[in-house]
Amino acid sequence: MIAFNNILLAASLLTCHVMAGPLAVKRDVKTFYETEYITVTVTETVTVGAGAALVTPPPDPATSFASGAAAFHEESSVVSSDASEAPPAPPAPTDAVEPPPAVPKTVSVQPKDTPGSSSASCEGTGNLCAGDVTHWDGGLGACGWNVNTDSEYAIALPHGLMGTQSNGNPYCGRTVTLVNPVSGTTVTATVGDKCMGCEGRAIDCTNALFNAITDGKGDGRMAGIQWYFS
Repeated sequence: MIAFNNILLAASLLTCHVMAGPLAVKRDVKTFYETEYITVTVTETVTVGAGAALVTPPPDPATSFASGAAAFHEESSVVSSDASEAPPAPPAPTDAVEPPPAVPKTVSVQPKDTPGSSSASCEGTGNLCAGDVTHWDGGLGACGWNVNTDSEYAIALPHGLMGTQSNGNPYCGRTVTLVNPVSGTTVTATVGDKCMGCEGRAIDCTNALFNAITDGKGDGRMAGIQWYFS
């Protein structure tokens, strides 16, 4: 009985001791998570057509999150762009057609006619006459005055044009223009006589006139000299 009481006493003392001791402070358990940010570079391959400029776009940042030890899984992707323009197709070959060979043209060149007539009226350039020219020694002519062959520019008209009248003939004293179509020499003279040996529109000239209109190259006669009353 005594022993039992001792046990109760000891238990009571122990209980009091425990209750009298300081109480433990209760603390909340807090868990901290550490987040790591990782930048991922994604490579993009773009296929472009011939002649186009290759443009690499700037990388887009990608972020992967993991709790605790931050586990990370990285993938690389290759993007092939089919939206780029294809190079233009070459033109379809065509059969080259050679132009037909040029056909040479034959141009007939007519000889230049010497204007003038052997039967015209010789009145003005619109009725140009042409014929041989010769020369005579001058002297008293059909018009009634003396002609100086070495100093005067005078002509004797063909008898067929001047007619039968001599003195007082309406042609006497008229001005005549002579043209050399080869050299272009032009000389002005006066009607002073009648040529009985001149046919058509051939005329006789003084020596001075003959040398002038033939440019000194006449050998007593020159054909094709043009003349008209001016």
